[in-house]
Amino acid sequence: MLIPEPGVHQTSERYFFTPSSLARELFYYPTRCGHYFCDSRYSFSHRSEIALEGDHNRNIMLFLIQSGAMELTLAGTTVLAAAGQVVLFDCQEPYRYAASDGLEFTWLLFNGLNVRAFYRRILQAHGGRPCFAPEAAAPVGQLLGTLLANCAADERPSEAACSQMLHRLLCLLLLGEPQTAPDGSDCIAQAIRFMNRHLFEPISVQQVAEAVCLSPSHFSRRFKARTGYSPYEYIVLRRIDRAKALLTSTDRTVREIAFSTGYNSEENFIHSFQKHVGIPPGLFRRYPV
Repeated sequence: MLIPEPGVHQTSERYFFTPSSLARELFYYPTRCGHYFCDSRYSFSHRSEIALEGDHNRNIMLFLIQSGAMELTLAGTTVLAAAGQVVLFDCQEPYRYAASDGLEFTWLLFNGLNVRAFYRRILQAHGGRPCFAPEAAAPVGQLLGTLLANCAADERPSEAACSQMLHRLLCLLLLGEPQTAPDGSDCIAQAIRFMNRHLFEPISVQQVAEAVCLSPSHFSRRFKARTGYSPYEYIVLRRIDRAKALLTSTDRTVREIAFSTGYNSEENFIHSFQKHVGIPPGLFRRYPV
């Protein structure tokens, strides 16, 4: 495959995608992807001729480094990406990257839906760093490899399938791959079971952490890394789920429902319900939405 970029070996691959109007409106979609083998002559920036053409600089870029190293300057900060690491950056911001000899990496340029919201949350989850080693490096690599293999075989997935693939990729980068221990020793799964059993009782994050033999701070970090929200938020949301069911299926008063779902006062329940649902419980009972 001829790729007219200095430093890119001709064993490399590059593929283009032109999204339909439906994909641009509703889906996540790739615009380009590739698998590059490079030497130290290879470099690229937001001012490169290719980048300035078309929509290149309106997308999000993802690299997965297989071997070698790449030096990147992203928004004025220089980082070094090595094998096993992912690089994620917004092409709307200034960028430049250059290869070392022996660099091999797969890359994906993509856009759509709420990709920038995902992008910001992923960077936040990794301490604001655009270069990181994801817990789910293997499934991320498998997804990219599948997309490239399908393109090479001229059997591209449908736009809907590409959108699902990209959404899974973003979720893997944000939350990692859930791991369930075969002996039932997964502490986060144990914590969720414990919370579900005691959901409507006075329960604290410290009690849950003690039940799975972790410190509250360590447990909270691990729980949020796995689920995307805090243990306290999990408890509150599940209590509100139960309150919604009671409001729409029983004639219990709001006060009775408040105490039966773990709140210590009707006022606290009403405040929490309105904060998370957008309307007070009495109105929800009449107009369940």
